[in-house]
Amino acid sequence: MLEIATIIVVFILMALGVLGAFIPILPSTPLIFVGALIYAFVTDFQAVTWKVLVALFVLAAASQGLDYLATVYGAKRMDASKWGMAGALAGTIIGLFFGGIAGVIAAPFIGAALFELLFARKALKASLKSGFGAFLGVIGGVLGKFLIALVMCGIFIWSLI
Repeated sequence: MLEIATIIVVFILMALGVLGAFIPILPSTPLIFVGALIYAFVTDFQAVTWKVLVALFVLAAASQGLDYLATVYGAKRMDASKWGMAGALAGTIIGLFFGGIAGVIAAPFIGAALFELLFARKALKASLKSGFGAFLGVIGGVLGKFLIALVMCGIFIWSLI
């Protein structure tokens, strides 16, 4: 009975983890890691070994960093200055805590564009271009996090087979 309950909890955590790639309030890949960790403890690490857990932890940590770096990279690819990249990063952090889904999407754009206008003294068109790059970076980060979440689930399932 305990194993069935564990499988249900793990499935819910992993499903929420995959959804978390798109819903900023959910921690995404850390949920997948926690689900695998719970399963490993309950089953005495028989199927999910420490090697599997280390691999999942590394992937979860990488996906978290990807979120921030993709936004900054997107801004940089659209010719953002250091100020624009800083604004994109600040916007990402502010959007995560205060803006919900809309904030995560819009705040990096606004942050990059505003920092370019105010601190780098760029023209409006160039500032908006940097903001658009930050937006593209957010989209790329979401897709990257989603793919990593799927890979993590695949590694977990593969370890059970």
